[in-house]
This record gives sequence, C-alpha cells and structure tokens, in this order.
Amino acid sequence: MKIKKLFMIAALAVTVMGAAAGCGSSSKNNNNANTGATNNAGTGTNAGTNAGSNAGNAAAGGGAKAITVKAKNFEFDQPEIRVKQGDKVTITLNNAEGFHGFAIPDYNVDIKENNGTATFTADKAGEHEFHCSVVCGAGHSKMVGKLVVE
Repeated sequence: MKIKKLFMIAALAVTVMGAAAGCGSSSKNNNNANTGATNNAGTGTNAGTNAGSNAGNAAAGGGAKAITVKAKNFEFDQPEIRVKQGDKVTITLNNAEGFHGFAIPDYNVDIKENNGTATFTADKAGEHEFHCSVVCGAGHSKMVGKLVVE
C-alpha cells in the first residue's frame, strides 16, 4: 500500500515539474527529429508574417514560402497560415515568451526548439490543424491554429 502511494506521489511530482518547466523555461530542447535543419542565426526574413515568395508561379503553387511563427504564452501570432498547394514551405518557430513547440501532424512537422525550422511541400489541399507540441501550462490546449492549403 505504501509503495502504491509513493508511486502516485512521484508520478504527480513529475507531471507538475514537466508542466511548470514548459512555459517558464528558456532552455533549449534539442529533440529535433522531425524538424529538418535548425536555424539559430535569427528569426528569418518574415518576422511573424506569412508573406513569402512564390517565384513567379503563384497561380499554380510550387513556389517557396518562408514563414516565421512567433509563440508566446498560450498563443501563436498567426492563428491561420495560408499557402498554395505545391508550395515548398519553411516554417521557423520563434519563442517570444516561454518555451513552446509547433506541430502540423498532417505534414509530420514537429519543431521543438527556439528558432528551429521545418520544410515540407504543401501537397494536401484543405485545412490542417497545427498546435503547440510542448506542454506549456494551463493555456496549452488553446495554442492551436490552421494551415490552409489552397
């Protein structure tokens, strides 16, 4: 009986520490398995916008989009991102406040470090949810948005 109580207390303590470390930490998490190359040089060229270059092929897609998403406690600066089908999209995550991740499950994207990047081809038309992939506190579940591929 004492072992069961001790196990429950330990599990609770680990859960609380994990949640507290999410938003309050500014340390880097180097788990970058699905993010592609890491860009630690800065925030990219678009500084929170999804305006990119379509290299003369905007109507048919197939252009390039460089998007920087800024995350702060419990929200992304862009609740909706629009790209053309066929665009090569590079997303950079900038943690402006707290520590967050950025995941688009439909495209196997999961950025878990500040200024980390992921590149993918937007080949699936429609709306695709993105969300924070690092448990960051009480408002974590509200950190969602949608990628619209036109």
